[in-house]
Amino acid sequence: AINMETLPTELIDTIVSWLDLRDVCALRLTGRTISSHLSTAAILRRFFSSKRLEMTKAPLEQLVHFTQPGQVGLWLQRLTLYDCVERTEQSGANFDATELLAQAFANIRDRPPPHRDDQLSLSISLEVDNFSTWDRDVTARVFHPTISAIARTEIPIRELDIFGDAYVHDHHFEDGQCSLAFSDIALALSHHRVPLATSLRNCTKFCLSLGYSTRGFDFESSNSTRNFRLPLTVDEARQNTQSLCDLLNMCPLLEELQLVWEYDDLEETDACREEIEFFDRVGLSCAFTNLKRCKLQHISTSENPVMTFFRQSPRMVELTLDGLYMTPGNFSHLFHLLSTAMSDLDSLRLRLLTDDLGSLYFFHEPKESTWHRMPGSALHGIRRRGADARRLVVPTNRRQES
Repeated sequence: AINMETLPTELIDTIVSWLDLRDVCALRLTGRTISSHLSTAAILRRFFSSKRLEMTKAPLEQLVHFTQPGQVGLWLQRLTLYDCVERTEQSGANFDATELLAQAFANIRDRPPPHRDDQLSLSISLEVDNFSTWDRDVTARVFHPTISAIARTEIPIRELDIFGDAYVHDHHFEDGQCSLAFSDIALALSHHRVPLATSLRNCTKFCLSLGYSTRGFDFESSNSTRNFRLPLTVDEARQNTQSLCDLLNMCPLLEELQLVWEYDDLEETDACREEIEFFDRVGLSCAFTNLKRCKLQHISTSENPVMTFFRQSPRMVELTLDGLYMTPGNFSHLFHLLSTAMSDLDSLRLRLLTDDLGSLYFFHEPKESTWHRMPGSALHGIRRRGADARRLVVPTNRRQES
């Protein structure tokens, strides 16, 4: 009987020559035993499905080549673009990052079937050695060329991570964060609103780490930003928060949302309050009925937007609230909603929650349900799974109210 082990190498090479990925496939097939040939496609897909690139000229030129017809970029599904905080001008001078990215995105968009159905998951990140030597101009250096290339090509984006999931926010770095200036969202939408809506209409995951509109200001000349008054008007701040809502509403099919606020110790003004309390606007104007996973971290808001938002997300499976400051408000109403209206909830993580009555303590939770403390905090949180996630949460210091 004829089987793969008995087929001549020449015949296998001929078959491989008909494939889009003929060079790489041929190399792997002639370099391994036939028994491993059967899994070659799966190996290739796994090996080439993710790529991480620095936003400099040579890697982006390689990405353009990598994604051309017949190259291994046919398998690309997850792309991370990052910049180095300490990058010198020599490593990226005099090149158009948007143009190179647009060429690569066009190649990905125009892939032949069945690869065309593999919509791109895109992450924008930083590689940081010293968190105390940069400002939000650095994150803009990655964000704007990427968004411009997305808009120019209208490439379908399945997942978009903007300094969110790609950076571990569970740790505090004094004088340094990894977030986008609020004003950069408004700027991007002012140029690319319509094509971005086309690219994001089927997006199912959106992650964003966000901060004040501090881009363009030099904080390194001062040891502290505590007395710095941000030259931002209330109208400008409202435009920024509305732009975030507009961006989120471009993703009506969202199944996962992660929003992180990174705080700067500035002089408090009405404009600053508008930006830091951005979820007040998001909660009232953005509704995602398909939302299954949500993480809100270091968010200042009030009860009405929170309740409005989660009432419209009945399919929630995983919920993380980390450092949520809700005033005016009382978390007891949200906890009741979670235990009565979210039958699919399977994972619940709560930590550093504060409302009108003060901080919430969870000292009575069993050890297996304890969520580790945030660095610098004496309070731990809770982490529940399965049916326990749907059990009514009653903080230790609120038991007399129940």
